[in-house]
Amino acid sequence: MTLEALNESVEEAMCELLKSLDTSCLVSPTMMEQGFQRVYDDMTDIAIDIPLAYIILDRFLQRCYRAGFISDKLIKNQPTRGRKRFVSEGDGGLFKPQNMQMREFNKQV
Repeated sequence: MTLEALNESVEEAMCELLKSLDTSCLVSPTMMEQGFQRVYDDMTDIAIDIPLAYIILDRFLQRCYRAGFISDKLIKNQPTRGRKRFVSEGDGGLFKPQNMQMREFNKQV
């Protein structure tokens, strides 16, 4: 829900909810870790629908960490988006010689 909202007020409210669940012992630290781990495991699929998901998750985790109810382990295990590959990298590392025309280069490849 927090990832879909793209809104800091929703992040703050969700953080307060999770903190109150942790404080009242309705959710154990192990259950909290399992819940975050489930999100971590699905981040590649989530990022397809929500391109800013990794940024939002990072911001939310920092907020929760400052609130004091998630561990260092959760912060360290946080998934990161891999480096974006560019279309131009699909050329197999070939460089087009400067003195060749485009047609000549395409015939050779």
